Amino acid sequence: MVPDGDTQELETIAAALRTISKETGYTGLAKALLDVALAHSKADRGAVLLSESGELLAKADANFPREKAKIFVSHPAADELCLPPDLSERVLTRQETVVAQIGGTESALIGATERPARQDISVLYLPLVFQDRTIGVLYLESTQQQTVFTPRCLSVMAILASQAAVSFESAQLFDALRETNMWMVKGQQIGRMGSYRWNTRTLLSRGSREVYRIIGIDQNVNPVPFQAFRDRVHPDDLPALEKSLGEAVGARAPFSHEYRVVHEDGTIVYVEAVGQFDLGPTGDVELEGIITDITERKAAEQARVDAQTELARATRLASLGEFAGSIVHEVNQPMTGIIASAEASLRWLGRAPIDLDEARTSLTRVIELARRASNVVSGLRSLVREGQLQFADVHINEAVEEVLFLLNRELQRGAIALRTDFDTSMPAIEADRVQLQQVVLNLVRNAVDAMSQVNGRPHVLTISSKLVGDHAHMSVADTGPGIDPSVAERLFDPLSTTKDGGLGLGLSICRKIIDAHGGELWVRHNSNLGAIFTFSVPRYQSSHRARSA
Repeated sequence: MVPDGDTQELETIAAALRTISKETGYTGLAKALLDVALAHSKADRGAVLLSESGELLAKADANFPREKAKIFVSHPAADELCLPPDLSERVLTRQETVVAQIGGTESALIGATERPARQDISVLYLPLVFQDRTIGVLYLESTQQQTVFTPRCLSVMAILASQAAVSFESAQLFDALRETNMWMVKGQQIGRMGSYRWNTRTLLSRGSREVYRIIGIDQNVNPVPFQAFRDRVHPDDLPALEKSLGEAVGARAPFSHEYRVVHEDGTIVYVEAVGQFDLGPTGDVELEGIITDITERKAAEQARVDAQTELARATRLASLGEFAGSIVHEVNQPMTGIIASAEASLRWLGRAPIDLDEARTSLTRVIELARRASNVVSGLRSLVREGQLQFADVHINEAVEEVLFLLNRELQRGAIALRTDFDTSMPAIEADRVQLQQVVLNLVRNAVDAMSQVNGRPHVLTISSKLVGDHAHMSVADTGPGIDPSVAERLFDPLSTTKDGGLGLGLSICRKIIDAHGGELWVRHNSNLGAIFTFSVPRYQSSHRARSA
């Protein structure tokens, strides 16, 4: 049988161990160890140190949390524990338990509020060791005359120190786990995503804190019944979700689905759930995955769609405005000609005698110009609506000559000398005759306007054509002021113009027409002063459409 005294001591030691082991914080552990050590040894003073300016644990445990690298508790209160240099090697490095007699002035407790009444002090230095690593030191002082640090006492202190070392190590792991969990929780909050596991047999689920927030379920509900989750799903999305979930469960296939949940306050949250199946701890098939709050992403997507819709609307309005401006721009010249020819007819009819031949000629010109205006409007309507172009065999030299005939009086008024250099061997090409004539009309009129700004040198307009490979080239050269290279390419942008009062639509329309033919339109500097506008179109539209397809 164990003597009553020994039984009582064992119970005391067991209670002390329980006191130490229930602590999970570093400071609480150090204080609990010091309290039970002082109580059992009957020592007067003491301290527990878990670092000494980085010298103690820096080598022993590099993984010790830096913010808790120095834990120091003492009784009575002291500023620090300073181990004598001759004992530091024995206690900390060689892990020896040292009992010594020192003078009162040699106390290792610096700045203590109480000093020993006697000069002689018994001291105990006990290293705290875990798996051959020194993680701290227990220091006790006794002023009693009799020896308190007996072998029996040292054995008990060693037991307490061993338990404390294990508890310190556990506290470190617990702290690391708590910190990792904190990072995980914070990361899920920032990423608006949470993890979950759903048991396909019991239909119960468990989830992280963020999952509860996203779904809108009380965090005290654990585990979560499937019906509680189901009640949160938007009614319109529930059938598709259950179908997708059922298919995934049946095939044991990865699960992915987007749906909406409705919180108690009516807030609607868009979520995306993904997961895969595996066996849970009980052997049941469980779906493990991530639920993400994608409400902001959905809002951003909707904003982008709204912006695209608004842009499309603005583009349609701009196209409508461009179309209206183009009609004004293109019809203005033939309408001016119609008015002039009609006025000339009246003058011929008002003469005495009446000059019927001249009047007939003027009226014929009115008809031609009116038809020209009608063709322009029809061509622009087809262009803006991106309708089917009216391709046919066109002799481009003849088409250009018709335009020059219509502009003859304008060339005369501008004192412009016309020169043509047509490639007479040019074969017919597949093109929309009216639209190509519109391009030539615009280019010639721009050349006339450019040369009207120049005085002191001849005004010469040169129109030339040639066949280059399988493309027909047509050039319009003038002797005007020329084009600044820095703005040459911008001339073809809508609303870009160098004319006072110009709409900036002519060249933009020209490029659209040439692009619709599968060709190119460009400008370059004329070596004889002025500018040269050139366009090229493929000879055969069938080959162009085949390459585009």
